[in-house]
Amino acid sequence: MVDLVGKVLTPLLLVFIGILIIINFLNPIGPVLAPAEAYMSHSFFKGFQEGYLTMDALAAFVFGIIIINIMRERGATTKKEIMISSLKVALVAGTLLAIIYSSLSYMGATSASELGHLENGGAVLAGISYYYFGSFGKVILAFIVIAACLTTSIGLITACASYFNQLVPSISYKSWATIFTIFSAIISNVGLSALIEFSVPVLLMLYPICICLMFLTFMDPLFKGKKEVYQISILFTFIVSIFDGLSAAGIVVSSVDNLFESILPLYSVGLGWLIPAVVGGIIGYLLTLGKRI
Repeated sequence: MVDLVGKVLTPLLLVFIGILIIINFLNPIGPVLAPAEAYMSHSFFKGFQEGYLTMDALAAFVFGIIIINIMRERGATTKKEIMISSLKVALVAGTLLAIIYSSLSYMGATSASELGHLENGGAVLAGISYYYFGSFGKVILAFIVIAACLTTSIGLITACASYFNQLVPSISYKSWATIFTIFSAIISNVGLSALIEFSVPVLLMLYPICICLMFLTFMDPLFKGKKEVYQISILFTFIVSIFDGLSAAGIVVSSVDNLFESILPLYSVGLGWLIPAVVGGIIGYLLTLGKRI
């Protein structure tokens, strides 16, 4: 299965996306227009939050253990070997993702004059495919979507089934995989726009925690992995992010919202959790120093 995803499905996905990207660069649909009203100010922060919808950071936590296990199966046994292999994987994947996302952004920006401002990225891709290839473009897009969703779903279902099998061994791995497959198939049919609408509040709660955890992991040697640093930093992050998520869901706690906006820098642009995360980490580190005295 790993060979199928790595040697067949993912290369096919890159080829199909590459075809659209190259043609768009050689023959753009139109000029890059002025940004939409929502992006006229604080475009970086707006784009940063929109990036949550990729779910790449969340997927990294899920796929990480799978990748490490595969490395061990392929002969990387020591911590150093796994670290080196992981770094190589991260560099290749990060570079490709940066190229693809930048290219897709350019495609979307140059298509607005012809296609208008569509509901979501899926509609934009469909419109671009049809513009260049007519009805055959729909076939290309279908291959892109199938390859993208299949590679991701295989990894997610495998990881989730493995985790829940360890959590509840009485239910077999195969049964968990079947449960997640059926559940995902049902949910996926509500439509992309509905999925995005549902996902945004959840992502606004969880993504800051993931980002915080990643940075703490990178800085782990500086504070020698003290759990207090992790605990308090993530706690402070969650206290802010949970209200971001509630606001996105239409549940606005005005008193808390007004308080955070008055005392937290960047709260108005969706990054109010950043300073509390740093402060929480510092407090956690100071507590560890206090225990030594």
